[in-house]
Amino acid sequence: MHSLGSFMPTISLSVIYNMAASLIFYNPRKIASLDRNLYPDINRFSKFFSLYDNSVALVDRTGTVRTPIRSHLLSPIPAVRPFSKTYEELCDERAREILQRADELSLPIYTMWSGGIDSTLVLVSLLKHATETQKKNITVLMSDESINEYPRFYREHIYGKLHTESSVRFPELIGTNLMLVGGEHNDQLFGSDVVGLMISRYGEAIIHEPVRRDRLLEFFTEKSGNAENVDFYLDIFEKVRASAPVEISTNFQYLWWLNFALKWQPVYTRMLIRVRPRNVANITPEYLRTRYVQFYSTDDFQLWSILNLDKKIQNTWVSYKFTAKEVIYRYTKDADYRDNKTKRGSLFNLLVQQDMYNFVDDSFTFYKEMEPEEYYLPENDFA
Repeated sequence: MHSLGSFMPTISLSVIYNMAASLIFYNPRKIASLDRNLYPDINRFSKFFSLYDNSVALVDRTGTVRTPIRSHLLSPIPAVRPFSKTYEELCDERAREILQRADELSLPIYTMWSGGIDSTLVLVSLLKHATETQKKNITVLMSDESINEYPRFYREHIYGKLHTESSVRFPELIGTNLMLVGGEHNDQLFGSDVVGLMISRYGEAIIHEPVRRDRLLEFFTEKSGNAENVDFYLDIFEKVRASAPVEISTNFQYLWWLNFALKWQPVYTRMLIRVRPRNVANITPEYLRTRYVQFYSTDDFQLWSILNLDKKIQNTWVSYKFTAKEVIYRYTKDADYRDNKTKRGSLFNLLVQQDMYNFVDDSFTFYKEMEPEEYYLPENDFA
């Protein structure tokens, strides 16, 4: 752990800020616990966590919000360009790429499967294109809860056909010589969990209703309990909304864009920070390029998301991710899953069982603790 405390009397704050690390991940709970008198701007910034999600380390990919946390951006939003590939074509391309890379590097493939839409589509895509030899190289990381979430898929496509191991093993597999495939970022492509909460509060008509500040103020105030903080953050969110390359006019689009712009990086890193200490040194840019694979994390998937706002949801909550469920159906012929499956927070329950690092900097150094002076950015929109 770095600690600058012993140097504080002789080194100015401006020098410390110049020396400071840029973070690719920080634990929001650590930020929220800082002394509000010493860091009133960080205290105000931390209200975001109760308003939106207390597990989300806000990293703005639009470049419009200056946070008091010095952050390093791993994956900028791609520039919009002409693009005509379908979602299924992208899934097929990604699966073939993964299978080919595993062959070229002689790596086994370990893929996470929860029974949910995102991880099921990853496995479907791999199975569609894998040879019998390649299927023998695939291990499914799963649990009893995975079977309970989608028993038919387990019976028909996994049991007796693929190697399986417990999904609780994933932290010890990170940083080792295998390809770990996850289903992260499909939520960011398609929408937001918050949509479900808004539908529960206002009904399904809210999905395509125009964005109204008074409605957002009411909704987020009920969620967080502080109208003043919500009013401040709605100004922040409006800046993020205005930065979108497409028109954001409905409630669903609004919540999707916030999720897409602000939550992408913490979602990418939330498995990585559970790495076992003995493997931390193996987490390098080269490892992330070749062995740590979040299936939906490519620029092409992001372009599809930006340019296909009508392919994410129809008029009901059960239609959320209908495009993804249709691809699954074409492989499984399971109409009940296609027509009735709704999102379940499967990965969260697995993650909370694991020990984690609280900070990761841009040199891929992992920390349990870090002094605020190392990541504090005094020129910010919350001062």
